[in-house]
Amino acid sequence: MNIRISHIGAVFSKQCKDILKNTQVLVLFFVYPLVALVLTTSVGQQLGETDFFISIFATMHAVFTPVVVTASIISEEKEKNTLRVLIMSGIRPVEYLASIGGFVFFCTMLTGSSYLTMGNYNVKTGAEFMLCMSIGCICSIVLGLAIGGFAKNSMSANAIAVPISMVISFLPMIAYFNEKIGKVSKYIYGQQIGNFIQNSSSYHLTWETVLVVSLNFLLFLITFIIVFRYNRMED
Repeated sequence: MNIRISHIGAVFSKQCKDILKNTQVLVLFFVYPLVALVLTTSVGQQLGETDFFISIFATMHAVFTPVVVTASIISEEKEKNTLRVLIMSGIRPVEYLASIGGFVFFCTMLTGSSYLTMGNYNVKTGAEFMLCMSIGCICSIVLGLAIGGFAKNSMSANAIAVPISMVISFLPMIAYFNEKIGKVSKYIYGQQIGNFIQNSSSYHLTWETVLVVSLNFLLFLITFIIVFRYNRMED
């Protein structure tokens, strides 16, 4: 199947214009970076916990935001029959999904790069930090696509996406204070990404991290394929 870059670019451009009209979704890209900035400058520097606040909110940004935004965009356009119009105009489903995923990834990573200004990162650790965020973001986008394709409308999509993404993104913070929760949360990609981000300068990649993130991604991908096979976008 030939994927036309021009079609992906057209949908990407359309989404850039649409996001400016959707304040609720647009704000999500800035919430966690702004909260992290406030806490690192007001509390983190005094307590010497700047890296802790950065890692916690960077993990939330890489996990929570892409899931909710992707699910919201997909479900809203399904509800408005925008997908059917795009498909009738020659846009293939895979081109549309690639555009949405690319758009969410770009916005998440762009706003997420602000974390680098809050901590002491050199080129190497900064690149590792962004790599960790990108891996978490990709997993979250696939999960968001599955939720958005499954939900009947934007309201039900948010009702599903918000609690799921909150559990995945908040568990690393809770596990920091509770070892018992950490023993359970280590099987969720959000915890592994959080560990990697928190110790990006000294963290050594383990088979546990690779296995957990890979299995989580495959689970989301299989769920996504099943959802869109039995709930076709153009219907």
